[in-house]
Amino acid sequence: MNIKPKDKTIKSLLISGSQFIIPRFQREYSWDKKNYQEFIDDMLNCLSIKDNKLISDNYFLGTMLFIGDYSESNNLDSNIYVVDGQQRITSITILFSALSDRFREIGEDVLSEQVFRYIMTQNDDGEDIRILESKTHYPYFSFYIQDREKKDKQPPSTEEEEVIKESFIYFHNKLDEKKLRAHLSKTLGSDNVNQLEYKEILKTIRDQVLGTTFISISTPDKKNANKIFEILNAKGKQLSHVDLIKNKIFEIIDEKGSADYAEVKWDAIKKILVSRNESVGLATYYRHFWISTYKKSSANKLYDDFIKIIKPQNRDKYKEFLVEMEDNAKNYIKILNPSRQDYENRKEYFWLVQSLNILMNYFNIVQVRIALLALFKVKDEGLINTKKFKETIQFLENFHFAYNSIVSGAANRFETIYAKFAIEIRKCKNKSEVNTLIDTMLITLLNKLFPNFEQFSNGFIKLTFTKKDNPSNVKTKYAIQKLNSFYEQEEIFSDLGSIEHIVSESSGNNSCNIGNLIILEQRLNNEADNLNYSDKKKIYLKSSYNWIKEFTNNNDDWEIDKIESRAKELSKVYYTNILGKQIHTND
Repeated sequence: MNIKPKDKTIKSLLISGSQFIIPRFQREYSWDKKNYQEFIDDMLNCLSIKDNKLISDNYFLGTMLFIGDYSESNNLDSNIYVVDGQQRITSITILFSALSDRFREIGEDVLSEQVFRYIMTQNDDGEDIRILESKTHYPYFSFYIQDREKKDKQPPSTEEEEVIKESFIYFHNKLDEKKLRAHLSKTLGSDNVNQLEYKEILKTIRDQVLGTTFISISTPDKKNANKIFEILNAKGKQLSHVDLIKNKIFEIIDEKGSADYAEVKWDAIKKILVSRNESVGLATYYRHFWISTYKKSSANKLYDDFIKIIKPQNRDKYKEFLVEMEDNAKNYIKILNPSRQDYENRKEYFWLVQSLNILMNYFNIVQVRIALLALFKVKDEGLINTKKFKETIQFLENFHFAYNSIVSGAANRFETIYAKFAIEIRKCKNKSEVNTLIDTMLITLLNKLFPNFEQFSNGFIKLTFTKKDNPSNVKTKYAIQKLNSFYEQEEIFSDLGSIEHIVSESSGNNSCNIGNLIILEQRLNNEADNLNYSDKKKIYLKSSYNWIKEFTNNNDDWEIDKIESRAKELSKVYYTNILGKQIHTND
């Protein structure tokens, strides 16, 4: 087994130049107040005073496990996958974001920027790179924690995002000057603590965290990493709710022999969930499968509800349950990792792969998987025709763009809708029942949450795109691609197009706003570069895209002051023609 254990500090990890990626199969950020309170208290309790100066001390943070070795000098820019340690690294990132804010609040902008370099770094081209990357909390974490300016704060839309916000608020409050002095005075004496500058206290907390040590275990092999993880977590580990369910199933089926049915099925389900690039943890899948099929249960109630609902508790019933889990897992991984190969590269399904990819990877809408699982189930059973199936999924795509990406609506308003809809649609016996249920229990209810034009437009006209790494780029690029597809009368996004800033991005002002953006072939975009508009027009007319030709023919000149009005006009085009909504006079 190829492993490299080494003693490391948090500072050596954060300045390594590598990007640390939390795979999707890892559990979401879930530290509660007890966890992050204990962490910050441990940091503070390490501090002592010597010669009237606050100093840090040694602290051991346990073992962390990675796929890839960030300590290799020839491997500095590679992606390192975090197998064990994601909760601690995420918490440290949140703490440093709060610490950076506190420095800034007292006018120490240089110190604020320096701390933030442990959150965001730069590559050799000067492009910003997030040191910690995770798809489960993207883009919320990027906006709320990894943006020093915090210009685009959004309300949390998932349980994980709520936890991230709560931990940041806790750390920020804990770093308040009065609270810090009160805490330190208990162990170091108020007279000693009162002599210390607040700035110096914050700096020492920073140094304490950076100097914290841990054992770093690196391996190049994912299989080795999983084996090591199981060994590290085997002793004293409390059984999860899914473990309890597994044990109950194995206990009831209990077949002795060369091939235990339950074990074979359980392993098959696990293999399905890790069979593609974007894997998913069994606990995450199980909860979505359960909510989509039986009942909207909290994680803490999964085992109790399993015992209550899956009856009779006999071998045949539990075998049937495992088959159901396996069948849904096959669809779940298709939803999570959409591929044209799933549909034999048939063009009539290209739209589906695109829509699923948008929901999963552009918008990262976790809760919609509950509804999609049920829709795929009735599709497999021949209870929905392709036209209705397509209309429903594209409606979900449009809804989540408007509701989540544009107006940042709360997710807790639609998870219950999805759960009730999914459970009921699985009971349908024919296409008529399915169609009626989709209209009444899904589309009608989501339409009640759909933003009106004023709400939509107010958010849409704030969309921006920059060549630098920015979380808002994703939704803006999506909007531009959808607009271009509308003008081209094509469903599938063009692979040749790239985002063009009509007034060059380098001009500043409002040049990154969506009102200044259009799509252009990459080769023509390179040719246009930073030319003025009069010179760009000749290049634009070479494009095969209808949208940019129409724009060029309608605009003899183009200035910064036209950007705002074009953004508003694009919001109307999008709302009426792409979302299919009407603009009411009172909007």
